[in-house]
Amino acid sequence: MKYLLIVFISLLCTSVTAREIPEINEFDIRYYHPENFGLKDLVFEIRVSNLKETLNKRQNFGKMEDLYFKVYWMFPGQYQIRVEGFPNGFQEVKYQLKQMIKNRLDFVIPLKLSPRVRGYALDYFNSPGVTAIKGKDRVGSSPVSEIQLKFKKNGMLEEFKTFSPTGVNSTVFDLTSKSWSNNKWVVNKMTTKLIQGVQISTIDNEFTYQTVEGFGFPKKVEISTTQEIMVNNKTDSRTVKSVIEFSNFEVNKGKAQKYMMRGMKN
Repeated sequence: MKYLLIVFISLLCTSVTAREIPEINEFDIRYYHPENFGLKDLVFEIRVSNLKETLNKRQNFGKMEDLYFKVYWMFPGQYQIRVEGFPNGFQEVKYQLKQMIKNRLDFVIPLKLSPRVRGYALDYFNSPGVTAIKGKDRVGSSPVSEIQLKFKKNGMLEEFKTFSPTGVNSTVFDLTSKSWSNNKWVVNKMTTKLIQGVQISTIDNEFTYQTVEGFGFPKKVEISTTQEIMVNNKTDSRTVKSVIEFSNFEVNKGKAQKYMMRGMKN
């Protein structure tokens, strides 16, 4: 009985917190999510510049004509990723490549903010010129112990920051609306800074969009990654540039569902 009472109080506190922090749900409503406009089934391809060359520096995988990824996505969030143009075998490498692409799917189908903060006890804190919200991990089980969000006066998310034992990660957003986005916001550019001990990594992502059958999707994302390391009171830095290209979108053709159903039968 005591355990049930604790659970009930916890759920009650969660719902009260959600009601008291309206900025998060309002941001989700005002941000562009293609599934809110009828996207149910999607197939597309992703290509990453210099990926073949980078892989062959690690290990000789032989000749690769066109290394790319085929992504199958189905509402509300099921997906599968296939590595195309890569030699047979090398399952561990393929797994790592899929994980890399998994972390980029948010560029195409943006994750909503509400589920990302659900496990945190939220409260406001003072920060000049913005609405600032902080969240503490409720039970101490998350690798991220604290989050901070800052919203502009018009409701746009300006910064998302996380704190963990490995370091501090902050992302600053440049948002706008497009002719195809139904007055919803999309990201033009985002800059992520990760501080881990003596190393600082800064990642700039610049987005170019395309429309396919009335939906807006990224055409390419230009990425510039700068790593700075403090050694003997001197800063050693290097910058790497890459481009992620998105193409061959097939919208609501039922192909993702067909592919996934075929995989379930095998």
